[in-house]
Amino acid sequence: MTELSCYRPGVPVEPKFDGDYTHNTGQIKSFTLLDIFIFTLSLLIPIIIGFYQGWRRQHSMNFDEYMLARRSMSYLPVGLSLLSTFLSAIAALGMPAEIYKHDTLWIWTTPAYLIISLATAHIYMPVFYHLEINSVYEYLELRFNRTVRTVGSCLFIIQTICYMPIVLYAPSLAFSEVSGLNLWGSIVTVGLVCTLYVTV
Repeated sequence: MTELSCYRPGVPVEPKFDGDYTHNTGQIKSFTLLDIFIFTLSLLIPIIIGFYQGWRRQHSMNFDEYMLARRSMSYLPVGLSLLSTFLSAIAALGMPAEIYKHDTLWIWTTPAYLIISLATAHIYMPVFYHLEINSVYEYLELRFNRTVRTVGSCLFIIQTICYMPIVLYAPSLAFSEVSGLNLWGSIVTVGLVCTLYVTV
């Protein structure tokens, strides 16, 4: 890595990496056949897993087994499942950019996450577990009434409808830029794969 010649003391300088990068050559790189193969495989594997699990267990699982695994799973798969749903492409793309632009101030969110995680694990989750409810919305109905449950569910649906386009658009835009593929093609492809997997 070499620095630009216009370096001045106290002024941050963009690093320049040697190689056939776009900012060095001026040419936009596109996917090779190997890249396309790996990308296609990464889309097909979840579909195959979804179809296999859906076919294998279509008549053998009730609601409790499917949604809660009979409440018998250990902390590791449950934690990894929560982590994978909590993190999104927005975080993967946004956090490095935030840190690059505003330094490491982001680290101050870590104590808040730690406090919230501990409170959730030791205060809220035991209540839900002992009540044997399937969602926080069931708790709202038990604690208040069905109207509160319905309002909470509707607010979550609205929030998800507003959130999902951003989650799809951000990685599709990045993928479109590095692959040369059409942006809308990326959005539709990823959306269809996820929808098909969840539906099956």
